[in-house]
Amino acid sequence: MQSGANSRLPPWQADGQNGEALTFGSWLRREREIREIPLHEIAEVTKISIRYLEALEQDRFDVLPAPVFAKGFLKEYARYVGLDPDDVINSYLTSQQDGEVVEEEPLVETPTGSRSSATLMGTAIIVLLAAVAAVVFYSERFRGEAREAAPPPIAAPPVPAPPPPEPVEVEPAVIAPEVPLVVTMDFTEDCWVEVVVDGRRRISELHVQGESIRFEAEEQVILTLGNPAGVRIERNGEPFEFDMRTGRVARDIVIALEPEEEAAEGRS
Repeated sequence: MQSGANSRLPPWQADGQNGEALTFGSWLRREREIREIPLHEIAEVTKISIRYLEALEQDRFDVLPAPVFAKGFLKEYARYVGLDPDDVINSYLTSQQDGEVVEEEPLVETPTGSRSSATLMGTAIIVLLAAVAAVVFYSERFRGEAREAAPPPIAAPPVPAPPPPEPVEVEPAVIAPEVPLVVTMDFTEDCWVEVVVDGRRRISELHVQGESIRFEAEEQVILTLGNPAGVRIERNGEPFEFDMRTGRVARDIVIALEPEEEAAEGRS
């Protein structure tokens, strides 16, 4: 029964049941440090100020420009670290609800001696409203009589319609081509991954079971897998076959647009 209760708690509170005191922010920091991802790397890729990222991990949400930015920042943070963005947003909302304190307003009692004064004030307000209504009624009546006595307006001469505008040739919009190579990786077991995209971008991180990542490239993607048996790879939506022997680190797995390019890269 105890384990079932803990499974319904938010992740940082569930860990706290095991003797580890965590808050929502410290839980985020721990998940990032488990994957060995430096904070400045997240700031560089997501374009979020490192000051705001530090505020998320320190539960200082008042530092953010506005409360609505917290959800957007947390979604980008979770997506890069490898957490489920919806779970992180729900955990954040739970932490905010747990921290709210509802204050009851004190009841104001009306002294018995002031009831006569309140009655007089109510009567005065009614008389004032009646006077205002009378003024408005007679003003509208006077304006109606003045409009009936005024002479009919003289119709203005018709204005010739302007000539139709000349047709303007509009150039067809140029649609940017889609990225030619998309590589997706689904993790069935924990696996350390190193990725090189088009020879320019390099990522080295640990992914756990149940996570997925996606890379877009113009030419090729090169992978190194610490546990190749725990990864399923697709190239442009099709399964990609590679050596998946257990207990062996798979290095320099080349995924290119054409199989000939992969073979040439493997021979080099």
